Amino acid sequence: MNNSFARLIDGMCSTLRGEVLERLEDEFARGQVFGVINLLNTFKVRADWSPEWLTLQIQAQCAALDQARSHLQGVAGAPLPPQRQAPAPVSAAELLAQRDEGNRQVGEVMAWVADHRDRLSSDAAQEIERALRQAMRTEIEIELKYSPRPLFAEMSSGRENQA
Repeated sequence: MNNSFARLIDGMCSTLRGEVLERLEDEFARGQVFGVINLLNTFKVRADWSPEWLTLQIQAQCAALDQARSHLQGVAGAPLPPQRQAPAPVSAAELLAQRDEGNRQVGEVMAWVADHRDRLSSDAAQEIERALRQAMRTEIEIELKYSPRPLFAEMSSGRENQA
């Protein structure tokens, strides 16, 4: 069985904390190890399996299950896998481009509403701005939720903060 990416990173951080830090007396060196732990924790939430690879794997599964289903139909007691639709491949770069294009459009609409308020009812302008601002806040909240707490205090002091 393979470990997940997050579990591998957690194992590395645990080893650095439990084995390496315990043997270091130099405050600077300890701070550097905390920097590496911080970097690994950042990788853990920002890097993952390639969506392209996963899509290709799912497409292969769907094709194989379709073929199996065609041979198993009508065979008593045979497990008949449900028909699945393989997703279209979407790369991380494509997702980032979609997000960035959405941000561009949000900014464009916000600017238009600010410049053309007289063309809208007060309620409509407020509702548009509220919805767009909420989308921007949500993007930031998601970014913060999936960003590890920085270890600045540990890096500068070389000691584990228990807060």
